Amino acid sequence: MTSPTIYRSAESVLNALNAHKADNIEAVNTLIEVYNNALNAFMEDEKQNPVTNRHPLVVLEGLDGCGKSTVSKKLASKLQAERWCTPPESIKNIRHLFDEHAVLRTAYYALGNYIAALECSILLKKQPVIMDRYWHSTSAYAIAQAVNDFPGEVEIPPEGDTFYHWPNDLLKPNLVLFLDVNEDNRIQRLSRRTEITLQENLLRNSQQFRDNIILAYKNMVSPQAIFVDSNLKMNKVIAAINDKLQDVLK
Repeated sequence: MTSPTIYRSAESVLNALNAHKADNIEAVNTLIEVYNNALNAFMEDEKQNPVTNRHPLVVLEGLDGCGKSTVSKKLASKLQAERWCTPPESIKNIRHLFDEHAVLRTAYYALGNYIAALECSILLKKQPVIMDRYWHSTSAYAIAQAVNDFPGEVEIPPEGDTFYHWPNDLLKPNLVLFLDVNEDNRIQRLSRRTEITLQENLLRNSQQFRDNIILAYKNMVSPQAIFVDSNLKMNKVIAAINDKLQDVLK
């Protein structure tokens, strides 16, 4: 049995992209160029505007339909925060070029975390940021997808495995919230969406896939994902989140 591949540094992601560049040279070159541009912009900003204390970075995680969009809008208004997401807007236009290639797909989302981190590091000097998905999401989905694609060959790492620890070179959030919703409510909330991805179809049709994603989220540490009941009315969800935010905002 083997563990799924999760990239634990920007260097390892770039190495994987370069190793498979021949599979889609144009897409890989574009992705790396966006990363280099974000890195250069970050380094230039650090020279011009060095700071030691940044505003909080709060990450919202959860399956599609859990309420992340609504919650992020309300939190952004409350905290006067900027809303961000992964993959970031700077690379969303090329996402479809990676979705059919297992290695490049995982590397795309992984490098998207680093690009978003570089972009947010600049924003955090001025205001808080609410991030829709981040490293936890990339890792949890990659684990569940690998187990689904290679049954009997890949298994979920056990609780406590270093696999679940945050990468040393990636901007760490101050708080990670997982909006937990039951499947009936999730499907009902998604009923108005017209575009259904292959992964969403898998989510709907495989309880094991959903369970593996949630188990991976629960095993994440440093920082852990704090589960919030998202089946409640939105005002109660926001109230519960406000309680979690108090330590971050001190």
